Amino acid sequence: MPPMHSLDDGFLFRALLDSTPDSVYVKDRDARLLRVSLSMVRNLGVADRADLVGKNDVDLFGADFGHRTYIEDLRVMDTDEPVSGLIESRLLDDGGLNWTLTTKLPVHDEAGKVVGLLGITREINELKQAEVSLQYLATHDSLTTLPNRFLMMDRLNQVIARAERDGAPCGVLFVDIDDFKTVNDTAGHDAGDAVLRVIAERLLSCVRAGDTVARLGGDEFVILLEHADTVEATLVADRSRAAIADPIKLQRGSHAVTASVGISVFPEHANDAAGLITAADYAMYLAKRSGKDHTAVCPTDERADASPPRPGTKAAKRRSRQTG
Repeated sequence: MPPMHSLDDGFLFRALLDSTPDSVYVKDRDARLLRVSLSMVRNLGVADRADLVGKNDVDLFGADFGHRTYIEDLRVMDTDEPVSGLIESRLLDDGGLNWTLTTKLPVHDEAGKVVGLLGITREINELKQAEVSLQYLATHDSLTTLPNRFLMMDRLNQVIARAERDGAPCGVLFVDIDDFKTVNDTAGHDAGDAVLRVIAERLLSCVRAGDTVARLGGDEFVILLEHADTVEATLVADRSRAAIADPIKLQRGSHAVTASVGISVFPEHANDAAGLITAADYAMYLAKRSGKDHTAVCPTDERADASPPRPGTKAAKRRSRQTG
């Protein structure tokens, strides 16, 4: 260990540059590199620190990212105001993104004049990946990986907005598996989960790439159809019922299930997302009342945004829970 008298500011700063896991750098008033940490040298894959001295971010990272950081560097120095918690992303050669968290501080001379900038940058790729994973879990069904209710409602609002803009209809299909409890009771919940996953795949095969299949939970699914009127929605509903009815073969046996499908169409049955779901749910109730394995369209006099759902429907029970 060096004697105490040698622990001057220069020695401590060099020790910091050589030991910190973050990329630490000092830039001059023109945002050119003067000093860099050992970690920055390694992260950038260069052989020697000297190879970075005098370069700016455009030289190192290209015009797009480099120009953005150059503007930010000048702002910090011109205003003499530091910035912390700056999250940035840079496109890598392999097409991925490198996410970083940066702090930038103006550097002053003895007279107090800003003569440069000190930057500390930390890679946060693992944190961003965890954030993406959490966002996915919050918007998708864990069993089938389909969009969940939250994401489905968000997409339905977008579908309605586009339909209003284009002056076109859009359809909502409420799919309920008939007597699904029997599968769980006779074959077990693992078999029931496997059946639901197969049903999800089959429903996806019945729609276009721009449409949405979501799972609300249990044995309930919703299909969102862009630019679809009652006729087109009915064709998709019948195709979906036929796909579901095909026996599902698992390792421990085959399972035959059917589905009841209710249809609502914007703007015929409702003008908003909640109303369309309520109308389709009521139509599904009518399909079950007709003997199950049926498709039903919500009656035109049952606009869900003008009147409450019929007693006994799932929509009515949900409305009761929401208001009670």
